[in-house]
Amino acid sequence: MLVLKENIDNLVEILTISTKENTPFIFPTDTIYGIGASISNIFANQEIYKIKKRDYSKPFPILAGSFEQAETAADIKSLSNANYKFMCENADKYTTFIIKANNNLADIYKKDNKVAIRIPNKKILCSALVKYGFPVTATSVNESGNDFINNISDIIKRFSEIRLFVMGDTFKNISSSIYDISGESIVKIR
Repeated sequence: MLVLKENIDNLVEILTISTKENTPFIFPTDTIYGIGASISNIFANQEIYKIKKRDYSKPFPILAGSFEQAETAADIKSLSNANYKFMCENADKYTTFIIKANNNLADIYKKDNKVAIRIPNKKILCSALVKYGFPVTATSVNESGNDFINNISDIIKRFSEIRLFVMGDTFKNISSSIYDISGESIVKIR
């Protein structure tokens, strides 16, 4: 087991190890602790489905370090002007956006050709993602259908099959809001 304190270099190290070893990791996002893996590593993301006992028909949200990085997964250019403006105005407000997926995005990350994407409101995490070079999936630390766990000691005990952890602060202790902005209208999901 490897537990590192949150900083840019440690996050990049965990991301690199996770990808090399095909294993997910647990880390603090801006909202709650997440379990995730690079979108470049389908195998590690498949492991998350098994660990969470999650239905494969429910893709994980993706965290990107910047709008440019988000464009590797989401077709942001397909948004209407109003929806793009909404995304820009709410990107730093703990909001996940459902957008048309890029054609090259693996099926495991999309549903109905849409992807859920968020740019975290946490500079350390965004900087690490940009430095690493790939967005990551991030879903709550829990078994599907149960409440999320947001205490690192409890997480380590409960998720002993995970070997990589980043220990740090979350800001909100609630899940992000979700808006589907893929069509003409803006639809609040959560």
